Amino acid sequence: MANTDYAYRRLVNTLWPERVSRTEFDRMVYSHDFASLPKVALLQWRLYPDFVVLPQTTEEVASLVKLSDESGLPIVPRGGGTGWYGGAVPVRGGVLIDMRKMSHVRSFDPATRTITVEAGMTWQDVAEYAEARGLTLPSLPTNAMASTVGGGINSDVVGYGSLRNGGLRQVVADLEVVLPDARVLHTAFAGDAGGAYADLTPFFFGAEGTLGVITAATLRLIAKPDLVKPLAYAFKDTPAAATFLGAMVDAGFQPYHAALLDREHFVFERALRAGSPEPADMVLVTLAGAKDDVADQEKALDALAPKLAAAKRPPQEAEDLWAHRFMMYSARRLSRGLVVANNVVPLSRLGEACRLSRELIRKMKLNGAVHAFPMDTASAILAPYVLMDDTTPSGGTALGYVKKLGDAAFELGGHPMGLGLFMVFNLRRMHGRAAPYTAYVKSVFDPGKKINPGKTIEVWTKYQFPGLRAIPPPAMRVGLDVAAALRRIKPTPDKFVRAYERGKEAD
Repeated sequence: MANTDYAYRRLVNTLWPERVSRTEFDRMVYSHDFASLPKVALLQWRLYPDFVVLPQTTEEVASLVKLSDESGLPIVPRGGGTGWYGGAVPVRGGVLIDMRKMSHVRSFDPATRTITVEAGMTWQDVAEYAEARGLTLPSLPTNAMASTVGGGINSDVVGYGSLRNGGLRQVVADLEVVLPDARVLHTAFAGDAGGAYADLTPFFFGAEGTLGVITAATLRLIAKPDLVKPLAYAFKDTPAAATFLGAMVDAGFQPYHAALLDREHFVFERALRAGSPEPADMVLVTLAGAKDDVADQEKALDALAPKLAAAKRPPQEAEDLWAHRFMMYSARRLSRGLVVANNVVPLSRLGEACRLSRELIRKMKLNGAVHAFPMDTASAILAPYVLMDDTTPSGGTALGYVKKLGDAAFELGGHPMGLGLFMVFNLRRMHGRAAPYTAYVKSVFDPGKKINPGKTIEVWTKYQFPGLRAIPPPAMRVGLDVAAALRRIKPTPDKFVRAYERGKEAD
């Protein structure tokens, strides 16, 4: 049993009192990520960390990792907290390392088109820094406003720019990582511009903070385009909008980004912001490049749209959508929580996937919206979101939607994204006989299981008794199936929008 009073004194000696907290409020804030966890989860896990610490240097992070050996407390690294399935919350308390004070640019080299930044810097801040100097990131996450560099890499996210320029794997040239033994590792050799030799960077993509603490990253940049122009098209239904995305890619278009937003998304937006676009199933296409090239692509898209019964929306609507692109989940304000179901599906089956998403939302009596975008010429990200109120007994059952849509993604030839704490059972289904090697990698990097333990490859509980220390991953599947079944038998559908509108009238 760790002596928390002694651990507190040692942490304060390392970071000073103002960067170490053990107040009830701070611990509560860090007990969940973007998707609020149901309160019943506290019966199974100790989600509140013992301490929240905010290091400012790599040396301080290394000192915190060393202290873990001394105190016996596990370490959980955390970026912006924008994950979905409990990947950045404790399961047995411990020390939660908030990386957001490490948010500086270490170097910027226009000659090699690289920038080295600390892991707590947000992707949007990195993009703005580079763009002010004539360069830009090839791609960045859809939640770039809050997502940190380290968090995005740990989650292996894709987003804006991935259709044309590839995902973050193509952006990252090198990582600085504090390993579980407190040594500092650079994952790529500085003299190897192409990253072809002894490059360990891929190990940390999608590792969800279980192999070490990312403290800095060197990112590749490209020239800033002359013009960025968003276009918006409305469709009769969501499958028609999905068909347009596929036809656009098949025709050889390579926009900077293209996304589908269904009618319900704009219903939520209208409830919150009167000036938002009129509800409709829409596709937002963002072109980037030389002015003449952008003009030619716009003409070609305008010619393609009528063939699929699309109506072009006014320029100001497209500009409004693009300006609010980092505020995709403002509908969370209508309820007390929101959960996103991230999946990869074949682009050729995106229309079917969108239909299944909408059908599942209806059957489970949820309020939700469909969001999707091509990640490359063959695959698409399907990321519908549903509202939830985690203060009610039925609120947490919304997580059953994530599980059921993940099942549908497998049947369509795709797979869910993210494991965290709740979706660990998908690992074997995704990787088959190769799944155990994930555990082998963990044992090599972190044999003591002190960095973000009990997730991704296994499910620890807060209990230390034999037989109760861990849950078999398939049991998590059963639990979420039960949650989905409870949603189906719920007597009334959620009515968050109506409740919000009534609240506005009362005010």
